[in-house]
Amino acid sequence: MNVLFLALIGLLLTLVAIAVLALCCIKLKKELTVKKMELLEAQQLVESRDKFFSIVAHDLKSPFNSLMGLSELLMLHAESMNAEQVQHHCMQIFNSSGRLFTLVDDLLQWSRVQTGKIQYNPEKIDLNVISSNIVNLLRISVQEKDIVIALNLENNLIAYADSNIYSTVLRNLISNAIKFSRVGSTIYVKGHKNKDGMIEISVTDRGIGMDKKQLDNLFIAENKQSTTGTFNEQGTGLGLVLCKEFVELNKGEIIAESEPDEGTTIRFTVPSEIE
Repeated sequence: MNVLFLALIGLLLTLVAIAVLALCCIKLKKELTVKKMELLEAQQLVESRDKFFSIVAHDLKSPFNSLMGLSELLMLHAESMNAEQVQHHCMQIFNSSGRLFTLVDDLLQWSRVQTGKIQYNPEKIDLNVISSNIVNLLRISVQEKDIVIALNLENNLIAYADSNIYSTVLRNLISNAIKFSRVGSTIYVKGHKNKDGMIEISVTDRGIGMDKKQLDNLFIAENKQSTTGTFNEQGTGLGLVLCKEFVELNKGEIIAESEPDEGTTIRFTVPSEIE
């Protein structure tokens, strides 16, 4: 009797051990599956980042090539050119330098965001004054395309936000609109306080627009591809990725609407003044 009892106990313990072992195996298998998925996602992320940075490196070359070519042209033939020709080439050099500066600045800013080194310093800021200053600076760069930037903000739009972050967002959005706008067109920059008490800023162009796939990937760095503007301007769209990061850092939201050949509108919100 004792032997049979001990045998049953032994069998039960064996079954329990098998069950525990089976559960451990199932748990380990699940953990292994999760780790494999994480590894696959990490590999895909690395591949996407590598592709993205190769595009950035390629697009950095374009302004340099333009600068070197135009500089050489002036160096060798300036004496035989009239004042209008020299001014035209100088304007091209200025625009290429501006595009190069913007791309490098966006890269540095994006890198700082990724490493958490961006300082967020919100304060009361006058969006009318800041927006007007940005538009006036960018009006120089639109002369080549004969583009008009129409600024129409409600009076006394006071926000509680980081001034540098807001400036970077608006500059990038208008610069992007310039890039894809057609010669002689108008870019509309509007601002008002919406029903939620947030200040909404919109930038609208009547340029080449985007399809749904481009729109879905607009704010995703890893899915960026080299894009060409209406004057063959090169760019990665990194400025728009930076815009999303900065708008969210400023406690706002950003959305885009676009149709191919009809243009694009990008809206973002900024917290209004804290009473």
